Amino acid sequence: MKTFPPVVAARRIFQDVSARVIASRFFRDGLSMGLLGLAVVLNVVTMAWLLLRVHPNDVPVPVRYSNLLGGFDQLGPWYWPFVIAGFALSVTLFNAGFAYYSFHRSRLVSFFLLVTSNVVGAFSLIVSSAFGVVR
Repeated sequence: MKTFPPVVAARRIFQDVSARVIASRFFRDGLSMGLLGLAVVLNVVTMAWLLLRVHPNDVPVPVRYSNLLGGFDQLGPWYWPFVIAGFALSVTLFNAGFAYYSFHRSRLVSFFLLVTSNVVGAFSLIVSSAFGVVR
């Protein structure tokens, strides 16, 4: 069966771009790959924790803690911890993209972007662990 020429052209362009991206210096740098791998592992552990511990229910969960009032002052739906984990995943993806593009200009900026992804992932894991305890 023949495919349409635009599909073949799009596939060829995708293969060329992906081969160029994978062959770049960013993916050969051990520090960058270690930081990116750690951020991905933190996000996977966070999602797995939430999938195992948080289940749909009608009970609202605390979503904001206020130091001034001395406790939780806002409640939300049961899926709110997944929103927090999704935010951490999106930060990791965007920072990885920005780190890839900035790596050729400044390795230090790339390093700080990846470290920020790890910090956000760690905080997301801590918050999701707290939500996992409250069933």
